[in-house]
Amino acid sequence: MMPGWIERARPLLGTLVRIGVAGLDTPAAHAAIDRGFRAIERVHALMSFHEPGSDVSRLNREAASRLVPVDSQTADVLQLSLDVAAASNGIFDVTVAPLLVDGQWLPTPDAAPHPDPRADWRDIEIDTAGVRFRRPLWVDLGGIAKGYAVDVALDAMNLPRDALACVDAGGDLRVSGPVPRRVILDAPDQHRDALPTLELTDGAVASSSGFVSRQLRHGHWRGAHIHGRDRAAAPPERFASVVAPHCAVADALTKVALFAPTDGSRASTFAGFQATAHVYSRDAGWRTLGQPA
Repeated sequence: MMPGWIERARPLLGTLVRIGVAGLDTPAAHAAIDRGFRAIERVHALMSFHEPGSDVSRLNREAASRLVPVDSQTADVLQLSLDVAAASNGIFDVTVAPLLVDGQWLPTPDAAPHPDPRADWRDIEIDTAGVRFRRPLWVDLGGIAKGYAVDVALDAMNLPRDALACVDAGGDLRVSGPVPRRVILDAPDQHRDALPTLELTDGAVASSSGFVSRQLRHGHWRGAHIHGRDRAAAPPERFASVVAPHCAVADALTKVALFAPTDGSRASTFAGFQATAHVYSRDAGWRTLGQPA
């Protein structure tokens, strides 16, 4: 840590969130960190799949039968979800929640109608009055909401330009300030003494892999990341890190990167969001897609 670095951690968003800052006096640093945590708490309350009073839970229960008003932040994350789904031709899809419930990565939502197996992201309608589902479906905003929480936390800290800050939510990380931060790409199968790294300045990086949360099913390991179109799971040993200006975008695009073909045909998806994906798989090794880092 650099001199003057002040950092605190709290369990939020299903992980341990760390917020650190340097370049401020101690009272100002703690006040900024407090603002960051309050912003994250609000996103958690709005978009948790587990909390029955969240916007997400209300949508899963009610949006197939009526227009449901939601907070503007929830609407923003849903709209970004649809934008990434459209750009990835449905590879990223927040309506894969039923498969995550079946795999016991998520709990069954209380009082929600059984989802239509034909439903996908195109059945979500958003307007200024609220959100409606054309068919019964369950959405899970877990990852993209975590990235969004990192973004709004940094914004809420309201730091001077010469201050340094880092918001780290278990694989979703955003930094600000003039000094680069070294980020380790902790992919499976890598030698622990020679893990690849990247340097990040005023930007975000998110990483995803099914390796830690993998489950053995019918003699095969299965990860928790699901292809939105064919509903297949990504190989658990595959790993993706995406660098982007905002953490919500980076997190969503990791799901696209996990399914990116080796011919590079999805590179334009990342470039369209000013993002760069670093992807590891056992069969192809490391690949880089999108905008040059």
